[in-house]
Amino acid sequence: MTFSRLTWFALSLAALALAGWTLQRERPSLLWRWGMGLLAAVVVLYPLERVFARLVILWLYETPSPLLDRIMASRHALPVTFYQHIAERALAWGVWGAFLLVWVLTVALPLRRPQNRRRLLRHPATRAVGGGLLLLVVVFGGYNAWLSARFHRPHPVFYTDCHKVWAHRRNAIPLAERAFDQGAPGIEMDIRYDVARREFFIGRYDEPVPPPGKRVLLADIFARVGQRGYFWLDTKTIHRLTPAQAQQAAQDMRALLDRFGLRQRAIVESDRPSNLRYFAAAGIHTSYWIFNIDETAFPKTPWALWWALVRIKQNYIRYGFSAISMDYRFYTPLVRWMLRGARIHLFTVDNPTTLQQLVSRPEVKVVLTNRPVYNDITACH
Repeated sequence: MTFSRLTWFALSLAALALAGWTLQRERPSLLWRWGMGLLAAVVVLYPLERVFARLVILWLYETPSPLLDRIMASRHALPVTFYQHIAERALAWGVWGAFLLVWVLTVALPLRRPQNRRRLLRHPATRAVGGGLLLLVVVFGGYNAWLSARFHRPHPVFYTDCHKVWAHRRNAIPLAERAFDQGAPGIEMDIRYDVARREFFIGRYDEPVPPPGKRVLLADIFARVGQRGYFWLDTKTIHRLTPAQAQQAAQDMRALLDRFGLRQRAIVESDRPSNLRYFAAAGIHTSYWIFNIDETAFPKTPWALWWALVRIKQNYIRYGFSAISMDYRFYTPLVRWMLRGARIHLFTVDNPTTLQQLVSRPEVKVVLTNRPVYNDITACH
């Protein structure tokens, strides 16, 4: 159940309770009738309001405007669903605000009278709502326990050696060679996919796309250093592919890895599970990148964080990803507890003390760094 559906369900229960209380009043006041009418309209129309909000955000997302570039500062990298989720939550909290206003005017003020309080506590609707909330708690608790049990099941193993410190962003052949020369067991690279030419090349999401003749192809990297270590392939732009394009990209990636014998020494990372699943289905090791690159994507409240992690666990189980990757700053105690059982990949850590602490954790399999300390900090000792 999504946050929006949960909101609608909770508001519907509350509206039914208020409706039952209204029926017990012999002469509802004009304020009471208008309040209940407003609440009913908000609850009934909430699904339409949610669809309308998503369409508005989609229109704003695709409209070129300097003002929108400042408001949606990361829309060149973040998918439209990121902003749609923000709009849906704002709408949900707005609806809850409207409900609380109606509740104060129609229930809280009349409940100042003792006889009204006794009548409300004895009302069947009140008991029904209380029982429904208790059932909801039991159902959510049971579902969370079932999800945690599924989450602990073995997933495809990508990297199990104790040398966990890899080189961050080696987007050129000389940089990749230097990292391996310095002892890095693996390197991370930003790659892009050309749908028309069906080829992978080195490139960041926020840089201009070079013409075909001036690209560094991923095949060129593999030809030079493919037998020297492991590869973390960051595909930030995969979320822009259609499902058919993502499926084709997955098949091309598999063919490329098989050509150089690297299917067991490479992992593809993306924040779009709906497209990353095609790579997992093709037999490629995959890392589910969570919380994206924008710090505003990290939930600010424990409830929002818990709910986001539930969805993450659902996707991880559903698509059979190999690992979960994130900015190390997001690997908080609550995140660590909720994701226990998964293989964790973290980036980018340059502080030696923090590096040592993270690689000592058994669930952390890879940590990216910009410092050549690959043989100095290890969990082997």
